[in-house]
Amino acid sequence: MKLYSTLDRKVVDIQTIKDNEISIYSCGPTVYYRMHLGNIRAYINWDVMHRAFKYLGYNVNRVMNFTDVGHMSHDEDFGEDKMDNEAAKEGITAIDVANKYINTVLEDFKALNILTPSGDVISRDLDYKDVEKFGWMRATNMIPEIIELVKKMEANGYTYETDKALYFDVTKVPDYTIFTGQKLEDKKVGDREDVVVDPNKKNPADFVLWMKLVGKYANHDMHWSSPWGEGFPGWHIECSAMGNKAFGEHFDIHTGGIDHIPVHHPNERAQNIGAFGQPVVKYWVHNEWVVTKDDAKLAKSEGNADTLPEAIAQGFDALDIRYLFASVNYHTKLQFSTEALKGAQNARLSLNKKVKELGDKSGKVIPRYIGRFKNALENNLNMSEVLSILNEMLKSKEDKEDILATVLEFDRVLGLNLNNIKDYSVVIADEQIEKYARERDTARAEKRYDDADKFRKLIEEAGFKVFDTPEGTKYAKY
Repeated sequence: MKLYSTLDRKVVDIQTIKDNEISIYSCGPTVYYRMHLGNIRAYINWDVMHRAFKYLGYNVNRVMNFTDVGHMSHDEDFGEDKMDNEAAKEGITAIDVANKYINTVLEDFKALNILTPSGDVISRDLDYKDVEKFGWMRATNMIPEIIELVKKMEANGYTYETDKALYFDVTKVPDYTIFTGQKLEDKKVGDREDVVVDPNKKNPADFVLWMKLVGKYANHDMHWSSPWGEGFPGWHIECSAMGNKAFGEHFDIHTGGIDHIPVHHPNERAQNIGAFGQPVVKYWVHNEWVVTKDDAKLAKSEGNADTLPEAIAQGFDALDIRYLFASVNYHTKLQFSTEALKGAQNARLSLNKKVKELGDKSGKVIPRYIGRFKNALENNLNMSEVLSILNEMLKSKEDKEDILATVLEFDRVLGLNLNNIKDYSVVIADEQIEKYARERDTARAEKRYDDADKFRKLIEEAGFKVFDTPEGTKYAKY
């Protein structure tokens, strides 16, 4: 496998620490709002990577974090706490905010056919209480590990304490700016808010490991006891602690968005060196932004990014979004527009139609297409080439049953549910069936799954096929 390594600044051969085994830590969401399409791109990209490694025969060990404490606005140490702000806005506790939005992540991932970090399909009843069984890690459940990791850095001489916080001293890491190539003094240009807030901070680039309950954080919702006083962890330390907990002092790949390159990932790397005397991550792999036609980043703060339910309300399927994002290389900026999404929708529906025309009987895979498919995956996840090969094969004179078998092999990585293409074209209006469908949706929303199954059976007994969609229950005549 070849991937673009940020620190190497080029596509490199991935040499795993253990033969035929790959360890991947994926930066996950800060769960204070519902993800928008700009966020979703990363998770589709890394799901494709996960599936590709698995398809190519690797044993994939992967985790993803949920940040549910300590992430400040604008990534500043003394910014506004994103979780606390949302808790105040909604009139609930910060942990309730986290639980609420973890569930929306799970809903979106399921609709987008994104696997859990452990590689499982997300079940309809999975919620925040069980995520750690499937490879997700929550910062709030890692406080003892975070404290122990910070104590190692402190013992190794990488920290200093003020009356406001415990800091990491970045001058102790000679190549701290390796991600950006900047000189450390260049990072001191301009007055940063946190320098003004804490005059005892030594260097503007130093960052918080543990924030104390003083000043603006005196009433912080979530806090724990520590050797440095009652308080809460900084954002950067959480990922280092979780990566170490999952994989130890060495792992293969750390994924994240390019917005993590200037601050978050240099700080993670510095912490790893401070605790273990060496970098822990072998390859840093970053996805590019989703941008508008005007090259502006899709972002919640810009108000230019729809959520998945908002996109679906415009008549798109979640898999249209998956098709669009999966078809563009993770390291390429993706220009998003309604027109682009409509193009992806048309391409996906055309693909569905061609696959349906192959029939239901699957034969043997076609070796020459499988070989080209694997080569495209290994070539820095060249998904546009994968789709090109797929379309070429669909036009070929090969046996239909063999083409279908090979298509389904491709779909193990594409994740477009080509083995279960949904067709609502034969929907028949029926007042009673429609009532059953809505009753079923209500039962599912309230987690009364026995009742939901009863309504499904009533619909099926009336001669209709039932489809679960992001818009709720759909049905069509057999």
